[in-house]
Amino acid sequence: MFARMIQLVAKQGRGKELQKTMNERALQALQEQPGFVEGISLVPETEQDQYVGISIWKSKSDADRFAQGPGQQLLQSYRPLLEAEPTIRSFQVDSSTIHDASSRAASR
Repeated sequence: MFARMIQLVAKQGRGKELQKTMNERALQALQEQPGFVEGISLVPETEQDQYVGISIWKSKSDADRFAQGPGQQLLQSYRPLLEAEPTIRSFQVDSSTIHDASSRAASR
């Protein structure tokens, strides 16, 4: 499995609007994508203008297909809310309780 993490910083006072946009648009779009497994959104307790989204995919190619298509369209839609460009990082999932990923990782 494969994971992508996006870290966003909203313009001052626009954090709630960014959260709503990400939770309504991004999570819905992710659920419609082939190979999508799980989505997690995180908001720091003390920094309400920050947002972290983690998406879990069956494969890197599934994540790449989303990032190059619908993901780019989503980014354009919420870019006006952002203080700076998002930070995006990619990871191989080493272990997880999602869909018994840990047993698959052990068999590699």
